[in-house]
Amino acid sequence: MDFIKFEATDHIGIVTLDRPRQNAFNYQMYKELKDTFELINRSQDIWTVIIRAEGKYFSAGNDVTDFQAGVINVSMEDYGNMVETGLGSVVNCKVPVISAVQGVAVGSGFCIPTYSDIVIATPEAKFGITEIKVGIIGGAPEASFSLPPKIVRYMALTGNLITAEEMEQYSFVLKIVSRDDLLDTALGIAQSIVSNPPIALKYMKESLNNIYRPDIIAKKIEFDGEKTGLHMQTEDFTEAIAAFMEKRKPVYHVK
Repeated sequence: MDFIKFEATDHIGIVTLDRPRQNAFNYQMYKELKDTFELINRSQDIWTVIIRAEGKYFSAGNDVTDFQAGVINVSMEDYGNMVETGLGSVVNCKVPVISAVQGVAVGSGFCIPTYSDIVIATPEAKFGITEIKVGIIGGAPEASFSLPPKIVRYMALTGNLITAEEMEQYSFVLKIVSRDDLLDTALGIAQSIVSNPPIALKYMKESLNNIYRPDIIAKKIEFDGEKTGLHMQTEDFTEAIAAFMEKRKPVYHVK
């Protein structure tokens, strides 16, 4: 794989996001994420997983250049399905998932920790549902998986970022540690997990997911996809993408 690295030791799998340009997800990267977690689900030797990232960012979200004409050769419907399948593979993982977040985690990059069982972060980490800034309707259903409703609404409507310290107060982040200690802390938690019976861990993960059902969240994400499809037909969507790419303030006409 080009953008998702995977290694395993002592029943702990480590998934690393590693794509230049701030680990922004393109179609291929979503597919690699899906393929990686399908591999994990088939394995009898992996009892928990850590997701981490190389570089300054955890993930800047979706690579919006994918939305420019001629960049990809799949329909937007197929693209949307791959996004849902790729990110959904995290929440549907059969073993516990730990996210170790440094830097910025926004958009699709924010969905990964929201779908994880445990999140640790560095002091400079920031989280956001920034989709609205490029005219995409999304992120709120995933965030509702683990954040208070009013915080989700604030993040989704403004696109503003929330600090790791604030996220710790909302019980989203378990603990804040230095960048140097991030992986070791995640490994320490993972080792506590894998000291338990492996079959019981899988049953416990099923039990946890039965509290906040991923299939119900998936229906809400599908609704968001429909709204995004409608917005893509407007001049405002084209302007939002253009302004983002050109690093300027957008001018909207609501038509």
